[in-house]
Amino acid sequence: MGGRAIPKLMCTQHPDSTIKVRVEEEVDEAIIGYTIYGCEEVMVDYEGKLTPYSQPKEIVVKASKAGIPVGSKFFVTPRMPHPFLEEFDRAMLALEASVLANYCSSKALGSQAVKWVILPMVEEVDTVIFVQKIVGRKAKMISEETSVKLDAITVVPLLEDAFIQTRAHNVIYALAKEMTSAGMEDECLRVFLGFSDSAVRYGHIASALGVKYSLLKIMDLSKLGLCVKPIIGSGSPPFRGGVNNVELAPLEVETYRGYSTVTVQSAIRYDVPLNEYELFRETVVGGANAEPSAAIDEESLRLFIKESSESYRSFVGRILRGVEHVIGLIPSTRDRVSWRVYGRLLIDGENQVINVPRAIMYTAMWYSIGLPPTLLDSPYIVKLAKKDLLDDLLKALPQLVQEWIYDSAFYDPEVSAKFIGNEGVKEINEALEYLNIDLNPNEAYVAMLKQVQTEAHVIALGKLRKFLG
Repeated sequence: MGGRAIPKLMCTQHPDSTIKVRVEEEVDEAIIGYTIYGCEEVMVDYEGKLTPYSQPKEIVVKASKAGIPVGSKFFVTPRMPHPFLEEFDRAMLALEASVLANYCSSKALGSQAVKWVILPMVEEVDTVIFVQKIVGRKAKMISEETSVKLDAITVVPLLEDAFIQTRAHNVIYALAKEMTSAGMEDECLRVFLGFSDSAVRYGHIASALGVKYSLLKIMDLSKLGLCVKPIIGSGSPPFRGGVNNVELAPLEVETYRGYSTVTVQSAIRYDVPLNEYELFRETVVGGANAEPSAAIDEESLRLFIKESSESYRSFVGRILRGVEHVIGLIPSTRDRVSWRVYGRLLIDGENQVINVPRAIMYTAMWYSIGLPPTLLDSPYIVKLAKKDLLDDLLKALPQLVQEWIYDSAFYDPEVSAKFIGNEGVKEINEALEYLNIDLNPNEAYVAMLKQVQTEAHVIALGKLRKFLG
């Protein structure tokens, strides 16, 4: 990689803010991400999103006119569609857009804007190698035909499943071997660890433990001479990682030591005052590249992931039907493909497959009924407390109690009971008691919850939380 600097902050196009950002505004947004928010990297998102294929090039042109050091201190990193989960042609067009942005920046500036492309929903190394070969061939062909030198773009696997994250080190090691044998080795590999989709499928406890476990095992790869630079993709609510939360960032940064890059999503930029954002930025930049916390027992951790996932899926399977109609009230604040076309699959406690929205809309749905989705792990908290094992979990996730305290301000048992029933609320209240958390609700928030629900109310609730989902 020739000593290439690894960005610490990646501005993204997540629809987690209460502010609508139109696709035609995203080029200017990328420039502001660098100049105002200090993001050395911007994600151009094509996964389930209607982003123009010209956008990477347009960002390069606008950034160069603004005097931004494209390709040395500022990078454009597309997140492509998975070629076998979305339309194959959209994946190929996203790669073409990446290579053509490099042609533009290399010809005009002598540097390359796109060093990496993110491949989502990775489960094994084969698809990563497949994409790596294709993007390499595209760059080589254009380079040979135009005599404009184009370097290889490196594929970054995005692992967003707690169980796959427990073997992230094996995926990375296999990828490094394959790239070396194909002559595509890089000085450092990047790997992207996501909280959100994992949380939707398995719950917050499993998601958080999956990321923490990955970071610990990735550190072990350095003993084999591998350089790995993890990105953690985290939103504002605890359910989606909590790193993008001004109040929680110091705790989350300590818990997830070992990251090199943090995503800076929309809500932390648009729903939070700039002075608070700057505190967040200082915290996450200061915590980058720290060694992970002391190792935890791997067998216990895998058991926690398995058991908490089963408990979460069973609980959600029982109560989701009473909540589903709220989805129609959640606005989309980016130009995305409908969740009914590109959503997520959740397997409930009866092994029934349920089609649910992607993470931000799913998270907003639960908050909008007065039930922060972190609390969906309540039955498992109760189970561990009764078996005298709760302290073991809290040693692995020391931020968990503070996350629940934070979320309890947005919890209202009376409103929640109308959607999930009294039994469900009883289990949540019991978990709060075991964690010694007294309810201290946000009065304005609860008053809003008790009104007739409309999209306007959902947005107002999001503004009080400082994030949509």
